[in-house]
Amino acid sequence: SSFVRPVAGALGDLGYRFRLLIIGSLLFTISSATFLFAVDFGHLIVARLFQGLSQGIFTTAAFSLVAYEASTHIEYFEESIAWRSAMLGLGVVIGPALFGYILSFYGFVQAFSLIILMGLCTIAGVMATIKVSKVTEDLGLIRHKTTQARSSRKTSFTNIFSGFEELLGNRNFRKAITSLFLYSLGYITVTSFLPAFYATRFGKESGIIIGNCLSLIGISSLFPRILSGRLSRRWKCNNIAKLGMLLLWIGLLLLGLQPLPPHVYAIAVLIGVGIGFVIPALQIMALLNIQDSRKGMATGMYITGWDISNLIAPLVFGTVGDVFGYESVMEIAFFPVLIGFFFLMLSKS
Repeated sequence: SSFVRPVAGALGDLGYRFRLLIIGSLLFTISSATFLFAVDFGHLIVARLFQGLSQGIFTTAAFSLVAYEASTHIEYFEESIAWRSAMLGLGVVIGPALFGYILSFYGFVQAFSLIILMGLCTIAGVMATIKVSKVTEDLGLIRHKTTQARSSRKTSFTNIFSGFEELLGNRNFRKAITSLFLYSLGYITVTSFLPAFYATRFGKESGIIIGNCLSLIGISSLFPRILSGRLSRRWKCNNIAKLGMLLLWIGLLLLGLQPLPPHVYAIAVLIGVGIGFVIPALQIMALLNIQDSRKGMATGMYITGWDISNLIAPLVFGTVGDVFGYESVMEIAFFPVLIGFFFLMLSKS
């Protein structure tokens, strides 16, 4: 997904957002079907490959579509980005609870069958949106105002690399993607290794504990996600991101000191509030001043910061866990977030 996101973003800037949504949904459906019918480990690897491709394509296209459409009503840009973040947060809350219930009482076949049905419904929803929105081009091809003819697309493709250079020259974009990398490095470390830590302590009960923690994080992040959009119209995104990073840092620090129930549930709420402020604030910071013809590429590059953290965190902190134990990982997970907080504090607004 980290390789395909910038490409998907660049294609989105050429007007292929709806096509990318359909392709991403189709790959997601194929991935789920492969999981359902997998009979060996090789099939699972293929399924994960399709899953990564689908995430890289669909999330980038969906995010850039929201950013592009919000730019046409710039007074609502911040709130549009925040509401998109809230919908993603809502899915994070409902998904594990719903499919955890289905897995517990019905099994994997029923769970993945429902997931496949949801993938097909997503494709149908995109097609319906194309029809309702009166997108006349085949499969929803939308040209930018700056792209007047087919011949200009060749020029646009040759300008992709110059677009990368242009984005990296934007101070707010650099600040946002660096902060994303640092906070997600700490957060992904916790979500990756806290289950392993609990498994060594509580055995089979660890699933219930980690499920409760993740649900509390998701639920407590919903209102701050929405609120941050409205606050961004009055305060600088940098200040909201600093508030979120501070709360997240305190939460992860407390988690390292008190990682066991019942204290961990209150800490999970604090972490969720911090996440709820920092995610939309950094997204707005990254995209607000980017020209429309670069928003797709900017979206792809920005989310890649999360993918890179997903690659690095398990390797680095997994090694720490193997040598010193998983409890030591919890004790130092706050450190990248602390660096991110001071990075925002010392950066120019």
